[in-house]
Amino acid sequence: MWFHVSPRRLLSYLVTLHVLQLGSESLRVVGPGSPLHATVGQDVVLPCHLSPPKDARSLEILWTRHQFSEIVHHYRNGEDQYGEQLRGYQGRTELLTAGLSNGSLDLRILGLRPSDDGQYLCTVQNADSYAEAAVELEVSATGSVPQLSLEAYEDGGIRVLCRSAGWYPQPQVLWKDPDGQRLPSLSQRHSSDEQGLFDVEDTTIVSRSGARNFSCMVRNSRLNQEQESSLHISAPFFHNAHPWMVALAVLLMLLVALTGLSACLWRRKEKQDAAMAWRKFLLPENPDVVTLDPDTAHSQLILSEDRRSVRLGSARQDLPDSSKRFSDRYCVLGQEGFREGRHCWEVQGDLGGDFNWAVGVARDNIERKGCMDVVPEGGFWAVRHYRGHFESLTCPRTVLSPSPMPSRILVCLDCAEGLVTFINAKTGGEIFTFPPDQFSGEILRPWFWVQTKNTELHLRGGPPQSL
Repeated sequence: MWFHVSPRRLLSYLVTLHVLQLGSESLRVVGPGSPLHATVGQDVVLPCHLSPPKDARSLEILWTRHQFSEIVHHYRNGEDQYGEQLRGYQGRTELLTAGLSNGSLDLRILGLRPSDDGQYLCTVQNADSYAEAAVELEVSATGSVPQLSLEAYEDGGIRVLCRSAGWYPQPQVLWKDPDGQRLPSLSQRHSSDEQGLFDVEDTTIVSRSGARNFSCMVRNSRLNQEQESSLHISAPFFHNAHPWMVALAVLLMLLVALTGLSACLWRRKEKQDAAMAWRKFLLPENPDVVTLDPDTAHSQLILSEDRRSVRLGSARQDLPDSSKRFSDRYCVLGQEGFREGRHCWEVQGDLGGDFNWAVGVARDNIERKGCMDVVPEGGFWAVRHYRGHFESLTCPRTVLSPSPMPSRILVCLDCAEGLVTFINAKTGGEIFTFPPDQFSGEILRPWFWVQTKNTELHLRGGPPQSL
């Protein structure tokens, strides 16, 4: 969506751009030499830097799309400017200011969407110089396993439908017979959901000579990834073909599906029973005592003397830059690590309003330098409040709607079952539970992220509970 820019301001930009291009030798901006590849739901860093390196903190930095008026992120006079930012990027961009002094102009985009696909311009200017570089971002998503269904008899064969959802960009569909030879596509239909992900439906005619196994493959050519399903149609279904035979075949398939559904429901009941046992453990009278590990804290975070509170300071502290310390995001890990058992700890603070923060669980071996993929696949299970939005850090994000916004949150971990649950400690209501995962005996630690000044997270809890 375009964000309105007044004609006078746009004209001023264009005149300045023209004048500065005439004498822009003193600034040179370099971007990546090839397109960046990322998947929907991930965070991505668009790289851009000055060459030779120089302090960029006093420069005006502008990231735009397609046209000069489509502002993705604007930095000027040492501050981020959000007044003319495209609505689709609001709350989703971060200029990595830690690298500005070394000439780095990198921009992070959070929770990629299909609409983020395309070219970006990284532009810098000062009083007498101007330079820019292009960054190409290719966003992709691999969709669901195809579903095959028998539709009707047609042209002496059986028409078969292949459905799949959640792709970006538009996928290719390929039908194959048992010998690997392509079957012709009869018709194909694409549609997109509200996120911009594509659904595809494709049909083919399977003749008697093609009886046996055949398959439908849906492929993302950008990622070189594919999903495939196969189906077997026995020869008798083609003999003296009548519509009722297809109906019988469909009925048999439905019976098989219902049998599978019954088994699925039974397994779900077992999981629900396990979840009820898990809920009985939640809301302990004495949550675990958790403290913060100062060796992991970003140098701009200030920890209390008892290591039970953390807030964001106004400047970096002179601390050793070890491999344990977060260098980019304002994060800190808990001192305690858990391999087994069940554990809960309580976090308290002013968690609503304009405060940006995240709490959860992270693997001990997560990447702490540069870009972090803050999703379960990257080793994080967390919820966050970011610019008025409360969400789980799933891929894609899941919007949470607690009412009112909790001021105390319990983070609960079951190492054996692979469960991470967040509870409103005041009301006892469940906020969110991540799907079960396999922790495989790895060390898991509490994780905290404080991104705005005046945001302070406090850890509560009494003596450790017996497990």
